[in-house]
Amino acid sequence: MMKTELFNTHQFVKELKAAGMDEKQAEVLADHQLAMLETHIATKADILDLKKDIAEFKAEFKKDMEWSKKILLGVGITVSIAAIKYLFFGV
Repeated sequence: MMKTELFNTHQFVKELKAAGMDEKQAEVLADHQLAMLETHIATKADILDLKKDIAEFKAEFKKDMEWSKKILLGVGITVSIAAIKYLFFGV
């Protein structure tokens, strides 16, 4: 996979030098700027991974909800039977 250029460090250093900054300082600043950008910007791959994780979570959540619905239905039926038994038989 080809890496996209986030930040043109060479051009950045050239512009800082043209503005009067020392070359070593400009290079250090460019390196730190690039490191910050690389660690704080999501790439397409990061976003695709996140989408995949969300899709997996949704599928698992749907399964859990189906299981919960069945339990609630069972509890509801049990309570209904107990209420009918109490109303008609007083037990």
